[in-house]
Amino acid sequence: MKSDYENQIKALLSSKAFFDAKKKLFTKKAESNLSLKDLLYLRAVTHRYLGETELALENLDQLITNFSDYARAYQELGYNFMKINQEEKAKLAFTRAANLNPSLHASWMMLVKLSNPSSEIRKLAESNILYLKSLAPELKSVLSFIYEKKLLKADHLCRSFLQQHPHNVEGMRLLANIGLELSIYEDAEFLLESCLEFDPENLRANFDYLKVLIKRQKYEQATMHAEKLADLHPRSMPVKKILAHALNGAGRLDDALSLYQDILNTERNNPEIFLALGHIQKTQGYFEKAVASYQTAYKKNRFFGEAYWSLSNLKTYHFSRDEISDLTEMTTDQLVDEQEQKYMHFALGTAYEESGHYDEAFQQFLAGNRIQNKSSAYTQEVFIKECRAQKKLGNKDLFKIKSDWGSSSHDPIFIVGLPRSGSTLLEQILASHSQVDGTHELPNILSIAHKLNLRQKYPNHRYPDVLFQISSPELQELAQSYLEGASIFRKGAKHFTDKMPNNFRHIGLIRLMFPNAKIIDARRDPMDTCWSCFKQLFAEGQEFTYDLDNIFHYYEEYLQLMDHWNKVLPGYILKVQHEDLLNQPEKIIRELLDFCNLDFEKQCLEFHKTKRLVKTASSEQVRQPLNTKGVGRWRPYKKHLLRFRDKYKV
Repeated sequence: MKSDYENQIKALLSSKAFFDAKKKLFTKKAESNLSLKDLLYLRAVTHRYLGETELALENLDQLITNFSDYARAYQELGYNFMKINQEEKAKLAFTRAANLNPSLHASWMMLVKLSNPSSEIRKLAESNILYLKSLAPELKSVLSFIYEKKLLKADHLCRSFLQQHPHNVEGMRLLANIGLELSIYEDAEFLLESCLEFDPENLRANFDYLKVLIKRQKYEQATMHAEKLADLHPRSMPVKKILAHALNGAGRLDDALSLYQDILNTERNNPEIFLALGHIQKTQGYFEKAVASYQTAYKKNRFFGEAYWSLSNLKTYHFSRDEISDLTEMTTDQLVDEQEQKYMHFALGTAYEESGHYDEAFQQFLAGNRIQNKSSAYTQEVFIKECRAQKKLGNKDLFKIKSDWGSSSHDPIFIVGLPRSGSTLLEQILASHSQVDGTHELPNILSIAHKLNLRQKYPNHRYPDVLFQISSPELQELAQSYLEGASIFRKGAKHFTDKMPNNFRHIGLIRLMFPNAKIIDARRDPMDTCWSCFKQLFAEGQEFTYDLDNIFHYYEEYLQLMDHWNKVLPGYILKVQHEDLLNQPEKIIRELLDFCNLDFEKQCLEFHKTKRLVKTASSEQVRQPLNTKGVGRWRPYKKHLLRFRDKYKV
């Protein structure tokens, strides 16, 4: 067995039989019984023990090239740098290891040894060492499995531990963390509420609870909980930070800004605070201030990739030659965290695009997407199955029978489609109307769909099939919960927009909940849409966008599903073509308003003058008059997109 062979070698290393271990590792049997990852790692460890540092580094270079997110490889790299007295490189390597897998006790110990006693990294290391020492051995393993993305193993071991220790708070907290990793947010929230019932003062559980509330966009609830926590811990910086985050999500931007400024009085060199400030300033439309904040963030930490990407995501910033040179150097440095490199690749892609170096830009976008795609769970097969289930559900008879079972509310206006298809522009136009509030991308419909999929009342029917069994009171209850969830973002207008693009997958559910709602299908040239998705790094979700084949396949399925909805729900959906809007703005805007039963208002034509918060990547574009700058942006990359462009005859 592979594991047996590995254990034999580890036993030899433990007994200091290094030459025997080396002899065993350099055989065909080793190559056939060990994975490449394990083979290279064990060879590196053996070489280090034998004092063969150069050979150890060669194996580690190959290991990291092939498995860039393997934390133990960086820990081993740190030990080797210590051997040759390169302490700064060792510190970077141990930091990288600890970031990838915070359960690595040895890396934290080395960071204590290598760090200034008053430094933040030293404090963090000492805190993590104490935490790891407090854990039961089983939970240490659970923690390691979580960080190694072995979630099924983590889940099994954690549940087994909790069967023996049902009230163990840390066990419940870690199980909730597994739920968070698997995007099972409702279960995670329930588990964390249980944690706090047993141990209301547990800061880790409180922080995780706040994180899941924020993840579910329950900002009002998160703010209230964070404020109570702040009353109990008025000097705690972590508490202040998460409160500021919650305030930002709740739209209380001035309060969030004030709190971030207060934090800076203590943490003047914290790059993440400057990043947060930049995000708020961007949302408010203060782009010069946002630029200054992002620049300060990377000056505080030159490896802070998200700061560079945030600058590029403003769509107005131009990197200097020195910045491009630094970014290029860091993207090829193995000691720079791959997740930070991901941001750098996207930033470099934008920089090269702006200067007309399209081949170089493509390679950078490709590199960034490859890193991001490693953590994507998206598969074409699963998406096809989902779309087929929706088509099976959606028939005229169902909607005829249940035509008035849901809410009578006319409030919601849903804007659906693919990301980067002009949906933010449509929202900005509608939100410029006196009778419409713009409420951004709400996760509420996706959450309701997920909840229905797990519904115990109909155990033999999963979503969307469960919609055949659902009653009128249940539909009205779901609709009411949706409206309540959206209320925090509304400001008193008669209508509000929800521009979550993925809602096109749930139009059947929306129709049953809100027969009087309006749905806008945002369309843009397919090549521009798909290419724009590929070169955009999304904050979360949209996992299909990190592979070109996945993007175009997703687009085709979207077209087919929308065709289906239009057949079974005639007149319920308005398609708005982005290019038509650019060419005939008044005509299309009048049609849009008429469809939504809204009187024409001039300010909808002058949408760029509307002062409102915009959080999406298009925030800068929608604050400008209509222009054709985004039309045909894929064409400089046509040689890389040949197999797709022929399909659309462009």
